[in-house]
Amino acid sequence: MQPIIYDVAVSVDGFIAGADDDITKFAHEGPVVEDYFERLSTYAIAVMGRNTYEFGYRFGLEPGANPYQNMRTYVFSRSLELPEESDVEVVGIDELPKIKELKAKAAGPIYLCGEGSSQATS
Repeated sequence: MQPIIYDVAVSVDGFIAGADDDITKFAHEGPVVEDYFERLSTYAIAVMGRNTYEFGYRFGLEPGANPYQNMRTYVFSRSLELPEESDVEVVGIDELPKIKELKAKAAGPIYLCGEGSSQATS
């Protein structure tokens, strides 16, 4: 059974992002970034919600593209629509059974990535 690890970036002042989801204050190089990329290489699966997935669109991620090429990626959403030939899988129902299945069958740890919004969305 693989663990689910919430490996989240935070700014020096302890926030996930600034106003309007500003991430410009995050480090872009150095030991912390190198450690993060090293940890990313150990995960087998990435799981996230729609807001986190769509956040990547701001940085050139195309709908349906996998933001983590070394991992299988699952987006949990009841409203996200992606092209039929997507590199990610949208999980819209039966979320808990899917999580249990992933934990049981994953070849390595599962990366829970999220933007930490206080507002629930689907």
